[in-house]
Amino acid sequence: MLHKFFLSTVLLLALLATQPASAHEYHASITDVKFNPRTQHLEVAVKVFMDDLEQLLSQRAKAKVVYSGSSAAVQQQLAAYLSTALTFELEKGKPLKSRLVGSEEEADVVWLYIEVPVQQATLRQLYIKNAILTDLFSDQMNIVNVNHMGKTESVLMQRGDTGKKLTF
Repeated sequence: MLHKFFLSTVLLLALLATQPASAHEYHASITDVKFNPRTQHLEVAVKVFMDDLEQLLSQRAKAKVVYSGSSAAVQQQLAAYLSTALTFELEKGKPLKSRLVGSEEEADVVWLYIEVPVQQATLRQLYIKNAILTDLFSDQMNIVNVNHMGKTESVLMQRGDTGKKLTF
């Protein structure tokens, strides 16, 4: 079962990396989370298709939004959206504050970088909610890879199933 999930994750990653700039037939994001015990932060990188992100921001703003990494307004919109769509908790019901560090464009995708202070040297468990773009696309798949102490665990989240608990 785990092998099948890993294989599908690798195939999805390959498709994301090779997808041309034109419209795509599927909706997916990849989120990489790494716990840094030295800084006591989660270091998060989210990869999403630019056209999907622009569609979401435009819908929320009720005006056309074009992604720009140097636009303070776009960065503010991204931070506001991510604060509700992507959350982390050490204890259920107590979301940690996150901070959008920045974003960058790479071909037809956007990388979003987030820091989440956890104020702990070790993690026993982590609740993750990843509802990125699930309100816009019914087929949205969000793969989350969590690296803790050199070991990576991957989970798939999609509409109706956007929250997972990981135990370390």
